[in-house]
Amino acid sequence: MEMNETKKVSVIVCCYSLERFRDTIEAIDSISSQTKKPHEIIVVVDHNLELLNALKTQLSPNIKLFLSEGDPGLSGARNVGINAASGEIIAFLDDDAVAERDWLEKLVSVFEEPKVLAVGGEALPRWPNGVLPFWFPMDFDFIIGCTNHKRLIMEPSGTIRNVTGSNMAFRKEVFERIGGWDTKLGRNETGNVKFNPSGGEEAELCLRIKANFPDGIILFRPEAVIHHKIALQRATLKYVFSYSFREGITRAMIKKIVSRYKNKPLSAERLFLRQLLYKSIPAKLVRFYTIRSLFQIGVIMINLSLITIGYLLGRQQYKS
Repeated sequence: MEMNETKKVSVIVCCYSLERFRDTIEAIDSISSQTKKPHEIIVVVDHNLELLNALKTQLSPNIKLFLSEGDPGLSGARNVGINAASGEIIAFLDDDAVAERDWLEKLVSVFEEPKVLAVGGEALPRWPNGVLPFWFPMDFDFIIGCTNHKRLIMEPSGTIRNVTGSNMAFRKEVFERIGGWDTKLGRNETGNVKFNPSGGEEAELCLRIKANFPDGIILFRPEAVIHHKIALQRATLKYVFSYSFREGITRAMIKKIVSRYKNKPLSAERLFLRQLLYKSIPAKLVRFYTIRSLFQIGVIMINLSLITIGYLLGRQQYKS
């Protein structure tokens, strides 16, 4: 427990949209009320001066506020926060998430083990109107920034290949040694991205961490819980299918970027596919008589097809 008392923790929230203003305030308030008080809260606004000025009128002077003016997108904003952070541990919370009061305490406690370099916590979906769409397979909750799918690819020891961006923490020394987030990857709401990849920055960073720290450990900590708000437009089949297509493109990009220092960079995706085919789908087939199971199986198969198509197109795009 000594580590938790001595290590300073910086918590970073990146935001970009006035439409999420109230969500951003709620996210920051949930950090301020933690059982383990952060050393500092850093809010980075991505290329939106109007949002920055609005936040200035609402936030405590103790909260550090920055404008990201370099590479547009989430990865660039995160790098601004890292450069401003003075804590030995750097945690990230999405601007549309609310952390439970013991989130930070549970998240950073694993850093008592010196080999732990990164940790991801549990992100539970908060659906519009509080209702889970009957057709949505939770195996694909990475599409909405949540973490139930980690149980399909997590090792018995709790290790995972990569964290989920809505709820994660790292030792700052990791960034000091290997650099920050790759700005070619990640969501980019302020600029145009060819084919609009779905993300992939967490996978790339964690693969880079393992390449530079072979003995380092990346853990999943389900006790560290946040509630991730799902926008109404994301609770639709159109969004899910669009994301799946872009996910395939992202995987092709990741394979090209990280193959220089990692053999089989998509091994976690292959394990996920095996778990779907041999565990998840058969479990749903047992309940074939329910509309929910039949629809979810259908969505899974369409998602897999779209990911494959996107991956093949992405390979053509990134082959040079």
